[in-house]
Amino acid sequence: LNAKGDRKGALDWFKKACQCGGCRTNTRISYAYLLLKEGRVEESESILTGLAALKDLTEQERISVKSNIALLLWRKGDLDGAIRLEREVYDVYKNSTVYGTLGYFLIQKGDLESALKFNLEAYDFNSTDKIILDNLGQNYYLIGNIDKAEEIYGELFKLEPRFPECYYTYGKVLLARGDKEGAVHSMRKALTHSFSFLSTATREEIEKTIKEIEDDVERDDEERE
Repeated sequence: LNAKGDRKGALDWFKKACQCGGCRTNTRISYAYLLLKEGRVEESESILTGLAALKDLTEQERISVKSNIALLLWRKGDLDGAIRLEREVYDVYKNSTVYGTLGYFLIQKGDLESALKFNLEAYDFNSTDKIILDNLGQNYYLIGNIDKAEEIYGELFKLEPRFPECYYTYGKVLLARGDKEGAVHSMRKALTHSFSFLSTATREEIEKTIKEIEDDVERDDEERE
């Protein structure tokens, strides 16, 4: 099965499990997350809102619900609300997923120096987490520190990441170096990986960037002739 097929099979399983009496809270949280990955926002929100209202959640379950609601808010366009919720989680519980999620949100907020400080803290927490490395590499790229961005992506690619965003951003790093051929190669590699509603770059966005670079290369070739 491809990734899409895997997700469909998982969704069917979770739906059946949650329709049964006594469905575990963690199963419902996982179902809500998978629904969100598929872009089924209202269904995901309905489950998460119901869970958030429960009084008997464990601390770990409440943290997980809150983190998923933060993702939901981000995807609905409420970045400030997403950051606020994820900071609440971070204040009481720290793991690589929390660092990765909040680190990305802070980059999106645009205060890149503050984001860098946080993403360096995340790197100190776990220097082999792929999302943390991607956040840090992207952060360095956005502040114009191409040397450090290349260094971090060098570390990341040793871990063979299987998500498209890192190859897309690394393509931008190569483009900043003037390596248009390398940039296109990296971005095309991004297109070989699966996208979801939670991906931070779209297939269309990457394809558009590739075309723009290739058009530039073509113009350069014409000017040299």
